[in-house]
Amino acid sequence: MKKKRFKLKQRKLVTALATIAVLVFGYFFSTNSTDVKAFTHGPRQVTTMRRHYRHWTKQAENWFSSSSNSGSTQTTPTTADVPRDATDSQLLALQFDANKYPENYVSLGKSTLTSLQIHDALEHNHEQAWYTIDSPDTLGRSQAGQALVTYNSVSATAAMKRPSFAESADPTGYEGNNRIAQLSGYRGYFYNRSHTLAWSLVGNLGGPDTSSNAIMQRNNLTTGTRAQNVGTNGRSQSTAGGMAYAETAIREFVRERPNIPVYYVVTPLYQGNELVPRGTHVQAVSTTDDGQALNINVYVFNAQSGATINYSDGSWTQN
Repeated sequence: MKKKRFKLKQRKLVTALATIAVLVFGYFFSTNSTDVKAFTHGPRQVTTMRRHYRHWTKQAENWFSSSSNSGSTQTTPTTADVPRDATDSQLLALQFDANKYPENYVSLGKSTLTSLQIHDALEHNHEQAWYTIDSPDTLGRSQAGQALVTYNSVSATAAMKRPSFAESADPTGYEGNNRIAQLSGYRGYFYNRSHTLAWSLVGNLGGPDTSSNAIMQRNNLTTGTRAQNVGTNGRSQSTAGGMAYAETAIREFVRERPNIPVYYVVTPLYQGNELVPRGTHVQAVSTTDDGQALNINVYVFNAQSGATINYSDGSWTQN
């Protein structure tokens, strides 16, 4: 007990010293008492100081933790809150129109993720790839997920063979409803087991390339139409639609800029107690510049032109 108390006091002391160091640094380098104009940058300086404070206090705790845990590191953190967007409920009011949204998504402008959320995501696992997936709700419906996508996570996943789904992986609304559809421009299964967090981006973090891989499990899957998953099934990456639109953009970005990780947040949206989501909110931002180089904020409709879906149970009819 005494040893635990000593470690706790030592940790608090290290954190306090780091805090003092950051504040002193900020005093000397973020203000200029001889120039009144410097105060016009106050809000920006406060934001910067907050980020430095969070960064260095975390670093201090990590240094202490590593010294007391023989240098062990965490590669797949499992505790981090997935950001919720206040506009999510409003997105459910959007009506799918195949003429307006031929690739099953609509752009919502700039991401609503804050600078602090982006910075925390970058530092959460020391700038290394990680992911978390929320637990299903009381109806068994899969929920939101988030990840830090890196060049290494994409490259490592590309070298793996994507495993098959286990029978237990069927998401709510899927069982008994996935039959062959003959629609304009597409013949095949009506539904896909649609990944919340894409296999191609973080599949390597879920474990070995077997059906037990966490990214291939029900918690990370929703019942999505073929168009929701990949758009109109176009073969060109430049015309990828549905969930594949953001996934393709992220994958190409980290390959072109391997030193810039991407923060990626995905939230399936359900209406009331319906088992099948009406759509999915996807955001992705480059982390080292607060989303200047890559900034995605889209709503993906879970709909299929030429068919009507009963979202309460997943059944559907061809128009």
